[in-house]
Amino acid sequence: MECSMCVHTSKTKKIIEYEGKPICVDCLTMLKYPPNFEKMREEVEEILKNLKREGGKYNCILAFSGGKDSVLALKLLKEKFKLNPLCVMVDNKYIAKEAIENALNVTKYYNVDLMILNRDYTELFEDAIKRGESPCRRCSKLILREVWRIAKLLNLKYIITGHELPFGHSAVRDMKEGIKMIRLLAPYKFKEEEKYEMLKDLPWKKPNLYGYTTNCLVLGVALEKFYEKYDFSFEIDRVATLVRLGLLSKEKAKEKLKKPKVPKEVYEELRRRGLKI
Repeated sequence: MECSMCVHTSKTKKIIEYEGKPICVDCLTMLKYPPNFEKMREEVEEILKNLKREGGKYNCILAFSGGKDSVLALKLLKEKFKLNPLCVMVDNKYIAKEAIENALNVTKYYNVDLMILNRDYTELFEDAIKRGESPCRRCSKLILREVWRIAKLLNLKYIITGHELPFGHSAVRDMKEGIKMIRLLAPYKFKEEEKYEMLKDLPWKKPNLYGYTTNCLVLGVALEKFYEKYDFSFEIDRVATLVRLGLLSKEKAKEKLKKPKVPKEVYEELRRRGLKI
């Protein structure tokens, strides 16, 4: 059975009948408790307006990957909110070179500072791929820990990210020791095509990568191995949420959820960087 609202099936999520139609439990929850995006937007914009009044060399930290979402977040911070963030990129050794070039070009364009932290997540990625699991949550957790440390060192209270989905009913979440994280794109509900249109005037080029990413070399291989084990994509929850919120059509979502065919050149590049696969 397939959910009538999103792209979940009975294989990936519990499906029930609701008002005569099959619906997954996640969609049912949203119908019963719909998020208020206008309220989210008001909350985020009020925080950012206050940050502008505070002054200082940097108003906030922007977790920056060089991918489309963090670049769009930078565009909003500079052009809409007139803020000066410190962009912090964690190069985990497997960021696509095109994403690093994009990060350098866009931060230069906006005349903002970019800090690149060199780390090595080889062990994490090898473990996830070997077990046929997603590395994304663990990788994201490590990256945010590094960004939090910089915010703490510089006494900055807000970390901005380019995440497009909210924390349930808010785009703001408390981190440790008084630091808050803001998912800047979440309240605005930008569709995929709108994002690319907004980036057209920037020195940013879309990399030819595999999976739902514009910065990570590992994702396509991890998806391929997960698909071989479970016969579906570990990005299903995220993509289903985009469909549920009207940010992605079912047709495009199903296309993104297909098993990727990662060319041997990508495997060779990953091995060259140190990944034993």
